[in-house]
Order: sequence, then C-alpha cells, then structure tokens
Amino acid sequence: MNIVLIYFLLFSFWVTQVLGLKLTDVKGLSLLNLCIYLLLIAWAFEAVKKRRLLEPNSLNKYLILMIFVVVVSIPIKTLLSEVPRVSVLREIMAVKSWGNPYLLFFILFNIIDNQKTCRRALLGLGVLLIITVSTMLLVTFGVIQFGTVEVIKGGRSAGFAEPNQYASYLVLFIPLLLSSFLFQRSFLTKTTAAILFTMTLSGLAITGSRGGALSFLFGTAAYLLIVNRQKMIKLRAIMSVAATVLVMGITAYVVVPSNVKQVLSQKFDPAGSEDLDDYTSGRTKIWHNGLLLFIDSPIFGHGQNTFVPLMEKRFLIGANSHNDYLLYLVHYGIIGLAIFLMIFTKICQHVWYHLKATTNPWSKQLYISYIAGFLGYAFSMLSVNVFSPRYIFWIYTAVIYKYAQLETSKRV
Repeated sequence: MNIVLIYFLLFSFWVTQVLGLKLTDVKGLSLLNLCIYLLLIAWAFEAVKKRRLLEPNSLNKYLILMIFVVVVSIPIKTLLSEVPRVSVLREIMAVKSWGNPYLLFFILFNIIDNQKTCRRALLGLGVLLIITVSTMLLVTFGVIQFGTVEVIKGGRSAGFAEPNQYASYLVLFIPLLLSSFLFQRSFLTKTTAAILFTMTLSGLAITGSRGGALSFLFGTAAYLLIVNRQKMIKLRAIMSVAATVLVMGITAYVVVPSNVKQVLSQKFDPAGSEDLDDYTSGRTKIWHNGLLLFIDSPIFGHGQNTFVPLMEKRFLIGANSHNDYLLYLVHYGIIGLAIFLMIFTKICQHVWYHLKATTNPWSKQLYISYIAGFLGYAFSMLSVNVFSPRYIFWIYTAVIYKYAQLETSKRV
C-alpha cells in the first residue's frame, strides 16, 4: 500500500508541475497536497503500530531545527518592518509550502519498512526521469505539444520548472544512469542505460544551463574519483570511462536542434560578453547586493521571502538570489545557513559511512551514485534557486536513508 502512495506522490508532482492540474482553486487542496495528506494518514498508522512518531536518524534534529528557524523568521520579518503588509496567515502558509519537502522526508523515512519498497521507489523516480526527459525532447523537436513544457528563447526547454532548476534535477540522477551503464552485466540493461544516459545529457544541453553543465562535470568527476577510491574501477579504466562519457556527451550535443547549439555557443563563449556581470546574466551584481543585505542583518536574517522585495526596494532590481546559499543567508542569517549546511554535511557523512560499511556491490553503486548526484546538485545551488526539484531531492534522500538503515539492520 505504501508504494502505491509513493507512486501517487510522484504522479501528483508530475501532473502538477507539467500538466498544471488543479483539483480546486482553494489553497491547500491541490493534488500534491491531497497526496501529502494521505501520506500523513499512513504515517499516523505506522506511528500507532510502532508506538513511535519518528524513527531515529542523523537528520531529524537538524531538519526540526531548520523548520524552527524558518518559523522564528516570521516575527523577525514583522519586527524589522522592512517589507510592508506582512500577513501572518500568508507567512504561515509560506512556511508550510517551504517545509513540504522536509515533511515528505519525515513521512517516507517512517512509512517505508522494507528494501523492496525502496527499490520500487527508486524505480518510480527513474520512470519520472525518463518521462520528463522524453517529453522535453519531443517538445523541443516539435513532435508534440505537452502541458506546460515549452520551448523558450533560443530553443531552451525543461521537463518541468524552468531550465536551470531542471538541470539541477538531471545532475542529481545522471550518476545513477552511469552506474547502470558501467556495472550491469546484461547487454540489454547496458544498452538501455547508455541510451537513457545520452538522452539525459541531451536534455541537459537543451536546458542551456551553464551552471548545470559545470555541476555535471563536478558530479561526474566526484563519481569517477569515488569509484576509483572504492577500487571498483582501476585507474587505467577511469580514462576509458571518462572518454566514453565524453563521446556520449558529444553525441548528445550533436543530436540537439541547431538553434540550441547556437545558444550554447553564445552562452559559453565569454568573448560575447562585455564583462563578468554580463557573462553571468547579472548574477555577480545580484550576489554583491545580496551580500550587502546579509551584512545589514547577519545573525538572524531579514525573514523568509524578503530577498526579492528588499532587492527591489534598495537596489531597484527585481530578481531572486540565483544562489540558494545566499538566499538562506539573507532570509535566515548565518544561523540559518549554518544549520542548512549541517543538514547537507550530515547527508553526505551518513551515505559515505554506509558506502564504506556495505559489502553489497549493488548497494555500493547506489550509494556512490547518490553521493555524486548529491554533490553535483549541491554545487548547482551556487547559481540557481532550487524550488520544484527540492521535492524530488528529499524523496530520493528519504529512500536512500531508509535503504541504508534497513541494510544495516539486516547485517546485524
């Protein structure tokens, strides 16, 4: 039953993001929220059965602390009075919306009770990746028109959200496809993984995201270093794998439409820009101004959702931070960013510990894929605000966390 709810969650996310499906105009009653309510009921049943609300893990206290900081930011925002017409009800609803991905982590970690469900959840995440990449490619090549997926300026596109965010999502899962290609023995599985890997790289190219491209390189480099350190691939073979990835990347670039190639050549060529600010699409100026906002309230921040209105008020620039770490600094101060970084550090430490502890080859591949994707995803947040992909990231993280816990209890 729980895996049905997880599949329904992924389906709800997809139809909400891509098809724009609404059950009603009443806030809080979207299809995705309905699914979360059903999952909460399932969590309640599990809590009663186990006589425990939260199963222990290394993240619980830091996630709760992060939620507390965000809640406290509401009175801070009200007291500072930098943003007019602050509605407490709207602020509470904003906290709920921001906290949904964390809530999903709590729910899924506590309702998944076996490795079979973990594997099926991973399969669901893989199917979601294939569907979003496929529809994106079909729309880009003009084969179909589909929901909110559309070709924007220069031929750029995304499977959901906007291109830079979608690039972060792709970077998170690319190592999983690479593991399937490298380590599966079945010819059919290897071939399928190679095709999907190339399709995903084409999707990454079509996003036209420079940050996505750099994050992919960062994540792939981390992947190759880890598999070498774990002695799963010899040093000589690393060059062969890197060359294979390069060939697949070139193939992915070759098959994308000509207008996308033109946009990519323009975006990656610094000679076409007047200065660094122009080359980064105004990001350096935004980051500079964002740091000035942070200095004004460095400890506790200015409160949630204040970056955009304060940028407009003080610098006459209507833009978000294009950097999630800077966003946390401005909204929640150094305290909020420190807790957020601690969350990410704990995730990496936890999965790395289980990577070193396991002797199961498939588990090693899974943990390495997650760590490499996680590092690429975290790197991408230096140049983009990740909103929609947060849901998938925390679903993925919950599944990996639970799988690791179940594997440990099985070994004991």
